[in-house]
Amino acid sequence: MNIPREFIELLLAKVDVVDLINTHIPLRKKSGSNYFARCPFHNEKSASFSVSQPKQFYYCFGCGAHGNAIDFMIQHDRLNFPEAVEALARLAGMEVPRDATAVKKNDALPGLHELMTKAADCYYDQMRKTKRAIDYLKQRGISGAITKQFQLGYAPAGWAYLNDQLGKTETEKKQLAEIGLIIKKNEGQGYYDRFRDRIMFPIHDYRGRLIGFGGRILDQGEPKYLNSPETPLFQKGHELYGLYQAQKQNRNLDRVILVEGYMDVIALFQHGITYAVATLGTATTTHHLERLFRYTSELIFCFDGDEAGRTAAWRALQVIFPMMNDTLQVKFLFLPDGEDPDSLVRKEDKTAFEQRFETALSLSTFFFQTLGKQSDLNTMEGRARFAASALGHIKQLPPELFQSILLNELSKRARIDLAELKSQLKSNDDTDSNVIVFTKEAAKGKAPTSLKLALALLVQQPSLANELSEALPPSQLPGYPLLLKLIEIIQQNPHINTGTLMEYWRGQKEEPTIAKLAQMEHLIPESGLKNEFLGAIRKLFGLSLNAGIDRLLAKAAQEDLSEEEKQELSRWIAKKKEDNNNQ
Repeated sequence: MNIPREFIELLLAKVDVVDLINTHIPLRKKSGSNYFARCPFHNEKSASFSVSQPKQFYYCFGCGAHGNAIDFMIQHDRLNFPEAVEALARLAGMEVPRDATAVKKNDALPGLHELMTKAADCYYDQMRKTKRAIDYLKQRGISGAITKQFQLGYAPAGWAYLNDQLGKTETEKKQLAEIGLIIKKNEGQGYYDRFRDRIMFPIHDYRGRLIGFGGRILDQGEPKYLNSPETPLFQKGHELYGLYQAQKQNRNLDRVILVEGYMDVIALFQHGITYAVATLGTATTTHHLERLFRYTSELIFCFDGDEAGRTAAWRALQVIFPMMNDTLQVKFLFLPDGEDPDSLVRKEDKTAFEQRFETALSLSTFFFQTLGKQSDLNTMEGRARFAASALGHIKQLPPELFQSILLNELSKRARIDLAELKSQLKSNDDTDSNVIVFTKEAAKGKAPTSLKLALALLVQQPSLANELSEALPPSQLPGYPLLLKLIEIIQQNPHINTGTLMEYWRGQKEEPTIAKLAQMEHLIPESGLKNEFLGAIRKLFGLSLNAGIDRLLAKAAQEDLSEEEKQELSRWIAKKKEDNNNQ
């Protein structure tokens, strides 16, 4: 959904982040304009969760959670961005603007969900009447309670059961076809049921709405499992079987085990492991992981122990690497030959199965183990290949402790100096003129220190931009274009606050920098913010002038300056003299 920026700004202006958060957790005023509470995103005893009314921004000093009202809805209610905007808009009594096509499409969805629910009721009713289906479920060890919890059903063997039950009008037939439950015949005359003589597994989205089905053939036949096709309700690369039930069963999902099939999820649930989910016939995707990490910080991938299982695990690792951070724990559990979670948990019981988690391979162990098998570490060439391959993946990680730990381990295994690996790791993005790199080295020079301070003060108190009396000269300093862009945005929106300002960089490469600036502690009292900001700007102004003058003088020593460059040099020298006289 393409939501206009103007609407988001209006929404954030209407919703007070303090009022919003206070409806979820009790806030108490501690000092100044900040409110405090115990963080809702991690367990803690002290109140380290701070909410600023002027900034319309929250930050936890314990776990680092931060953002504006939209971010709070995303993190607290585990929504994606459009869903969070929709939820906030409802609270504010506003309607999210959409084009006519989107309105028409979305208005039809509730009716399709309702039709899907009717289909599930039909299948459940048939399962209760069909001895073959009941016998199959009993033979697989599935209890009546689990059957009811997951709403398991049965699609009769005939070609037109569901079509006859729910497709009584042409409109109903078209709707059934739209959600993939019946299929139009090739010759164009009539429809037939997609699912026939199958145990039916209803698929719910994370909100509990029925969006599709998986069907398992009762006897011999292909395919053994048949899933709903892609429909307006169902995108299999986004959905996880069992997630809705896991949420209902667990107030907090401390960990999630990701398995491969419907029966694996159901068997684990029946044995008390109520935090299992499965992908729907696809490899693990970024969408799957983004959804899961809204609920848990510990994820255990469960695969067969054969070559195919390890290949699938490696693919999952490659998807997860760019998403890893210091708060996440990822493990890989490989089962004995010939076993799957369904069969193994029935042999071992819950306790023994969960004990296997303790010996599961950590992401880092599996990473180095897999790459190590691809190179001969006894030769220099092999170690070079090993290091190059590992660095290609490690580069994708955010520059946090986990990245540093992997680099240290790589240095030991490849017998390569750590400093050399860090040099190789340095990304081209680090020199991007729009992004500040927050390192101790950067803080040593006057320019980065002044620039960081000016940026932080500007993000935290945007109204400071209105104190500038003249435009800043151009500069080659890293991060300087970001400063100019901030000033431009604020001066065009004089009453903007921190929370709204952050929306300009959502999804952009500058977003992490803006977030760090919003959280940066500078220990400057409110009464001194203006003077500190203008002082930092004066330093940047002087450094920029000096750099510009030096550049033009160096060019003049090699070749003639253009008339425009001469005037620019004269103007900058005059400005420098004026500033020196005023000091």
